[in-house]
Amino acid sequence: MAAGHTFEPRILGFLCDWCCYAGADLAGVSRFQYPPNIRVIRLMCSGRVDPAHIFRAFSTGQDAVFIGGCHLDDCHYVTHGNYDALSMVYICKKLLEHIGLNPERLRIEWVSAGEGIRFANTMNEFVPRIEKLGPLGRGEGIDEHELTFKLEAVTKLIPYIKLVQSERLRVPDRTEEAYNKFFTSEEFNRLFNELIGDKLALSQIMALLRERPHSTSEISAILGLSPSEVSRHLNVSARNQTVETGTVDNDKIDRIINKHQGKAGSLVQVLLEIQHENHWLPQEVLDRVSKKLDVPLSRVMQIVTFHKTFSLIPKGRNEVHVCTGPSCYVRGSTRLLDTVQNLMGIRPGETDPDSKFSLETGSCLGCCNLGPEIIVGGKHHGRVTPDKVKDVLKNYE
Repeated sequence: MAAGHTFEPRILGFLCDWCCYAGADLAGVSRFQYPPNIRVIRLMCSGRVDPAHIFRAFSTGQDAVFIGGCHLDDCHYVTHGNYDALSMVYICKKLLEHIGLNPERLRIEWVSAGEGIRFANTMNEFVPRIEKLGPLGRGEGIDEHELTFKLEAVTKLIPYIKLVQSERLRVPDRTEEAYNKFFTSEEFNRLFNELIGDKLALSQIMALLRERPHSTSEISAILGLSPSEVSRHLNVSARNQTVETGTVDNDKIDRIINKHQGKAGSLVQVLLEIQHENHWLPQEVLDRVSKKLDVPLSRVMQIVTFHKTFSLIPKGRNEVHVCTGPSCYVRGSTRLLDTVQNLMGIRPGETDPDSKFSLETGSCLGCCNLGPEIIVGGKHHGRVTPDKVKDVLKNYE
């Protein structure tokens, strides 16, 4: 920043009409001094603040959001909306943390109509804290473009998050102690990661892909996810036909189909050739095979879902199979599998970000006397110890 200029944070406040707004008004009438950085929206109950309001505020350049309501158990409505506000703030703080923003940018306080000094003291503490954090995004080392799509990803997920909040993240006892205990517990962290964390990661990936095509390596670097996590989310989205994770060479696929066009009995051979060429069978390819070979799509799906050779999700150029059968197990296949996973950065059933390797395990690969054994791209490698894995894999591109 230029010399002589300091950062002035922009803060949006949502204040309950009955208590906190009246308390803020009292602070002004009483001439209590506090920084003038907050702009206020007056509403009837703090429970009416929606997560969409908070993330819209951040999306429009606010550096922090303040929510002020009646003291707990002193709400002017029988619904006790301030408990809903408290629950919502805990979840939104977790969302902010998940996308790399400091959760202290969101704050909730209880201020009664007669507590003008409390409101002023809160602002005198909150504003300097936000000044130290710096501008939204830049203070956390996130550039403006990255911040935009992260906030967009959260915003698109809000209807789902509100459903999860009402169905799975409800606290049965309306006491401050019960709410604080639940939302700071390991159980809440587990439920958040299970119900929201993965959805949010996928939402961020889709926000990136809507902008322009990105490789999984780029996605991994931008979102700060491990290659294994990116691969898992892309594989799930491919199963659901949500995101295209790879391109299809239509000319090459058509040449394979045209060799057998009109020969319904060639269905398996056509699928095998396409699988070998493309490494997986997208829905558009299955539709094309069904039409050109004049075979019902139900029959095509019956074949590809029955035989393990076929894959409906993207596979790497080289499939790595590690034997976990009894003979290989007693010879150390567990340590071998751990080494393979560490080198590739993926787990069984996943594909690496560069689509170079896919990893699978099998109960027996048929060469028990060669254990521990792995198969890479159809080639058997026997008596492979962990220290030899790197030498085996470096020969494959």
